[in-house]
Amino acid sequence: MSNKKRFEFDYDLSNLSVWVKEEAQDMLIKDVLGTTLPRYSSIRGNIRGDEKVGFMTNDLVFQDGKSCGFNSTGDTIVDQVLIQTCTEKINMELCPYTLYDYYLSQALSQSNFQESVPFEEALVSDISNRMANHMETKLWQSTTGGTPCDFPGVLSLITTGNGATSLTYSAVTSSNGVDYLAEIAAAIPSNVSHRNDLAIFVSYSDYKNFVQALRKSSQLNLYSFDDGGVQTGAEWTAFVPGTNIAVIPTQGLDGQSKIVAGPTSYYQVGLNTIDNNGMEIRAFYDEGVDTIKVIGRMTYGIGIFDIASFVIAE
Repeated sequence: MSNKKRFEFDYDLSNLSVWVKEEAQDMLIKDVLGTTLPRYSSIRGNIRGDEKVGFMTNDLVFQDGKSCGFNSTGDTIVDQVLIQTCTEKINMELCPYTLYDYYLSQALSQSNFQESVPFEEALVSDISNRMANHMETKLWQSTTGGTPCDFPGVLSLITTGNGATSLTYSAVTSSNGVDYLAEIAAAIPSNVSHRNDLAIFVSYSDYKNFVQALRKSSQLNLYSFDDGGVQTGAEWTAFVPGTNIAVIPTQGLDGQSKIVAGPTSYYQVGLNTIDNNGMEIRAFYDEGVDTIKVIGRMTYGIGIFDIASFVIAE
């Protein structure tokens, strides 16, 4: 007689829609805000359709504080940035028995008691991560005339025709990385050179080669790659030696042969987080066809202030 224990296993799908309604939107927004560009940019969380948002900068001129009278100097620039958004959705239909096989073999706890398997969280977490990654790529690469909806992304907005400083792109290597990115940093216009939010966005391939270049030139401080950074993703940031300019990789530039540099707060990422159908994931069990149905929807876009303050290597 076999001594093996038999584990009975059943899904309880009755609470799926309730759990998703309470948790899924927060998970999606958290994942979206955790992707690269939204993490560093200015977020506009109440954008519907295409909207213009205000952006203000002040040019201060300092005077002799011991002089009398009022002599008006300096300038305040109030401008508007157009954020164009699109709304995308996913529709999925999953067979519970496919999930059954996975969780029975992979996720069922070794216990004398039947455990409740949190497949709702695993399902929504994976979907929201993939939706966020898709958004990151499209924020960079989207063009007008694309599908299923379109808007001009970063690479369509930051162009020499719109006023950006142009450099010739070269793939970053372990030999040229330090000097080449220093050249890009030096090309950032002087009107924003003093800012503390400057960043050079690169592909992951260029970033890895830049780190190798820092290591070869003994410029890399390995102590900055701490355990806390590993958990939060902060280790994916290095700096151009002798500057406060961060070098940040993004999947949005993978395969693009381009590098973009400038003030990160000038990126205006628009999201619709106030409408129920603006940023959401819904899932429910349909007894009639015995499937789990998933609906995901995102509304997002981008606008960029003062494109003349950016550098584009292409």
